[in-house]
Amino acid sequence: MMPTAVVSATQTDALDAPMEIVTFGPDDTIRGVVEKYLRDPDLWPTILALNGIASPADLRPGAKLQLPVRQVFAADEALLGSLQAIQKANSEGARIFAPVEIGEAIRNRDEAVQQREVGEWRQVVSFADVATVIALEALDISIAQRDRSAEAVVSDVQGDVEGRAPIEPSWSDRELNDVLVEFERVRTLSSSTTQITFRDLSRLRLNPNSNATIQRMRSDPLTGGEVTKVSLAEGDFYALLNQLSEKTTFEIEVPGIATKTNSADFWIKNDQSGARFVNYDQPGLEIEENGRKIDVGQGEGVVITGAGAQRATVLNSPRLSTPDLGAILYTRTADLDWDSFDGAEAYWLEIAADPGFNQMQVSEWGIRDTAFQVELAPARYHWRVAALDRLGLPGAWSTPRDFTVRLDDTPPFLTLLSPAPDAMVTEPKIEVLGATELDAALILNGKPLQQAADGSFVLQVSLVPGRNTLSVFATDPAGNTSTRSQTVIYRPAASVEITLAEDIPRVGAALATRSDQLSVNARTTAEPGAPVAVRDAESNEILRTGVEPGGRISFTVPVGAQETAFRIEILAPDGSVEGSTEFAALRDQVPPELALDVPPPRATAETLMDLTGDAGDAQSLTFNGTAVPLTEGRFDLSVTLTPGVNAFELVAADAVGNVTVRRLETLLDIEPPVILEVAVTRPQGEDGPITIEARAEDASGLRQAAPFVLRVDADEIEGFLRCDAATGVCRTSLPPQAGELDLIELMIEDYAGNAAFQ
Repeated sequence: MMPTAVVSATQTDALDAPMEIVTFGPDDTIRGVVEKYLRDPDLWPTILALNGIASPADLRPGAKLQLPVRQVFAADEALLGSLQAIQKANSEGARIFAPVEIGEAIRNRDEAVQQREVGEWRQVVSFADVATVIALEALDISIAQRDRSAEAVVSDVQGDVEGRAPIEPSWSDRELNDVLVEFERVRTLSSSTTQITFRDLSRLRLNPNSNATIQRMRSDPLTGGEVTKVSLAEGDFYALLNQLSEKTTFEIEVPGIATKTNSADFWIKNDQSGARFVNYDQPGLEIEENGRKIDVGQGEGVVITGAGAQRATVLNSPRLSTPDLGAILYTRTADLDWDSFDGAEAYWLEIAADPGFNQMQVSEWGIRDTAFQVELAPARYHWRVAALDRLGLPGAWSTPRDFTVRLDDTPPFLTLLSPAPDAMVTEPKIEVLGATELDAALILNGKPLQQAADGSFVLQVSLVPGRNTLSVFATDPAGNTSTRSQTVIYRPAASVEITLAEDIPRVGAALATRSDQLSVNARTTAEPGAPVAVRDAESNEILRTGVEPGGRISFTVPVGAQETAFRIEILAPDGSVEGSTEFAALRDQVPPELALDVPPPRATAETLMDLTGDAGDAQSLTFNGTAVPLTEGRFDLSVTLTPGVNAFELVAADAVGNVTVRRLETLLDIEPPVILEVAVTRPQGEDGPITIEARAEDASGLRQAAPFVLRVDADEIEGFLRCDAATGVCRTSLPPQAGELDLIELMIEDYAGNAAFQ
C-alpha cells in the first residue's frame, strides 16, 4: 500500500497564502520578472495562464501580475526534500535491495516535477511528499538488507537478455530489476545490452553477444569487506566500479587470464582472437597470464593472444559534431556526426536515456564512418563516441552531448491583432501587428519578418489601390506552419453614385412588396468592399453591408402598410459619406379592384359580347390567360361566344403580385323554347274559372311572363301566363265566363330572347 504523505502546517500555510502582486514595468520582460520573484524563468507560461493572459504580446506596462511566490517556494522545498531522500536511499543500495520502492519514489517525484510545469503547486507538494515517504521506506529496507548475502540486480535491459541461475535447467529471460545470485550466468543476444548493478552501485555493462558468469558475491558483515568476481566467457563489457577500498575487491576472470583491479573504469573483451583490456582510471589493472603479471596503467590497453601480449596507448576521445548540444530534433531519425580521428579504424557509439549511461538505448560497435543514423522514440537522449584503434581497443569516451527527439505536429501559435479583417483605409500604408512563438520564423508577403523578444511583431506595409492581402507565415523548428491572412482595401475618398434597380415593384413612387421585408437592389460606382450604411428617417443606422463585385448593393429593410423613408450611404474608410440616395418603401397587401361597367348577360342570343371596365392599380390583366391591354387602368375587349355556356376568367395583378380574380358565365342560346303541350280548361265545371296551362323547355330558361290571346265566344281576352323556369310550367287562371274557349295565340320566350308561338 502506498504511504500517505503528511503535508506540514508550514507548507499548508504557504499553499494557502495570497498571491503577491507585481506591477509589470516598461523595461520588464515576463521571463525576467518570473526569474526575479520565482527563481525560475521557465515558469513564465504558467504565470501568463494564471493571470489569464494569452500571449506575451498582450502584456502591457502597468499590468498587475499575480505571482505564487510562497507556493513555488513550498513546492521547490518539497521537491528538494524528495530528491535528497531518494539519493540517500540509493547510496545505501536501494536500487539493489528495494528496487520497487525506489522506483515508485522516483515515479512520484517525476510526477511532482510535471505538476510544477503546469503550476499545480498543491499537487507538487503532495507527490513530492509521497516520494519522500517511499524513499525513506526504501532506505530502511536497504539498511536492513546490508547485512545479508551480497546480490546484484539487472538495472537495464535493452533487447534480449537471458540468464541461467544454478538451479535453472535452461536459459530464461531476464527483466529489469531481476536479482542475480552467485554462479548465475547472464548473456546478451544480438543488438542487445544489459547492465548489472552490484550492492555497492558498481556497474557492468554487457554489450551485444556477451556471456558472463557472476562467480562470487561475498560480504563480511563483521569487517564490511566485499569480494566480487565475474567471469567473461565471450563478448565484452564496460565496468564502472564504486567504493573500491582495502576492504573491497573486484576480480575479472577471462579463460586463462586472472584480473584483479584497483581501477574503477575499464573495458574487457574476449573472443577467438584473444583477450583485450583497456584501463581508463589512474589506479592500475592487474592481469596475470601463465605466471606473467601485466600492470595496465591509465589510458593503456593490452591485447593478449597466443603470440603474447601487445601493449598500446589507447586513442583520445573524438569530438562530437552534430547535433548541437541540447538540440531538439523534430523527427524520429537522428543523424549523428563526429569528427574523424587520426589512427581510428572504427568507432563505438552509445546512446542512453540518462546522463550516466545506465539506460542504454543503442550500442553500436565498429562503425566505419564518422556518422550514424538511428530511429528513436520521442525522448531526451545522451550520446558519446569512442575511437577504436587497429587492435580493436576503444579509446576514451568523448564528452557526452544530449539531444531531444520531439514529434511536434502542432502548428505554431500565430495571431494577427491588426489590421481588422476586411479593413478599409484611405492611407497608402498600414501597420501590421501580431505575435507568434519565440522560435518561429516569420514571413510577411514573401519577405522575412523580425519579431521582438516577447514574440510580437509590428511592421508598416505599403498598399496599392484596391484589395490588398496581408499573409503571415510562421514556421516552427519542427517545420509546422501557421498562416494568418487579412484583407485590406485601400481606397482613396471619392464621390460615388447610387442607382436603385428598375425591376423593384413600386406603388406610386414608393418601393413595394407583399411581405414585411423588402429586398432592395442597387448599383454604385463605388469600389467593391466599400461599406454601405442604411438609415431610417431619423438617421438611425438600421443595417450595414458592403459593395459587392460589379458595384452591386443588396439588402433587406422592414416595411409596413405606411410609407417609410430610408437613405443609402456609401462610406469612406474614415466613415465620411461619399454618396447617398433616398427611397420610400411600403408593404402592399391590397389586391387591385376589378370593376365591370356592365355585367355580362346570363344568356344571350348574340355571338359578340363587349366587356369593359376598370382594373384599379393592376399592372397586368388576363382574360382566360390572354393578356389584355390596359390604358390608365381601363380595359375594353370584345368576346366571341360559342353556343352553350361560355366561362370567362379575368385576372388582375398589381406590381407586388397581389391578385384579383373574377369568374363569369354567359350562355349563347339561339334556339327558341320547345312548347310541349298547352291546355285551356274549366277544372271546376262550366261555371267555374278558366285555367290556361302550358309546358315548355329551353336551355337558357323561360322568362317569367308568357303573353296570350284567348277568345271566349266573341270576346278576346289578353294576359300573361306566369312561368316557372325550374319546372318549365306556365299557367294562369281567369274568372268564370260562359262560352266556347279558343286560344288564339301564346308566346313563350327564353332569357336569350328566343320566342316560341302556339
